[in-house]
Amino acid sequence: MNVIDIYSDIGESFWGDSVSANDIKGQLEGMTGDLTVRINSAGGSVFDGFAIYNLLNEYEGEVTVKIDALAASAASVIAMAGDNIHMADNALMMIHDPWTIAVGDSKDMAKTAELLDKIRDSIVTTYKSKSNLDKSQIENMMSDETWFSAEEAIANGFATAKTDEKAQPMNKLDKPWMNKAPEIEQETDKAFLNIQKRKLKLLADA
Repeated sequence: MNVIDIYSDIGESFWGDSVSANDIKGQLEGMTGDLTVRINSAGGSVFDGFAIYNLLNEYEGEVTVKIDALAASAASVIAMAGDNIHMADNALMMIHDPWTIAVGDSKDMAKTAELLDKIRDSIVTTYKSKSNLDKSQIENMMSDETWFSAEEAIANGFATAKTDEKAQPMNKLDKPWMNKAPEIEQETDKAFLNIQKRKLKLLADA
């Protein structure tokens, strides 16, 4: 069985482990047959997200995306590449407007805002490849930073099925591009625990 796990931030990250489009490209090379992509990610680089989405979308076999706990931000873009998009019973999906850090004068800021609007339009196009919502509805949901349960994602066309699987979501969603992350008390996955342990060690050593 062909399985790819996306269990970290997308693209190069300052906040922990990450997976890049180049990593996924390398894993896909030589693969044939159906593919399962398992996701538990808070997102990251939208450009790596687009590239991973396109790589999976072009894959010749059937692609089943399984959202094991979280598909937020760029990870939700990747999820749209699935011919089937399955969410665990306690999983979440989050969509929002693109976010960045910029420096420069007023002209630079204006150019950055224009670029963010173009990126938003590209994200909307990707969501519309699966969702039954119109462009303005998706834009409004992105602007509000919308968190979907499995049932809500299915109802809005962002997922195709809910599974009875139970996963443990990340219990600390402190990414700078998230404003409305819910408080989750369950134990997190081992990879995220390791990231937090390393952060604590760095603080202790400082």
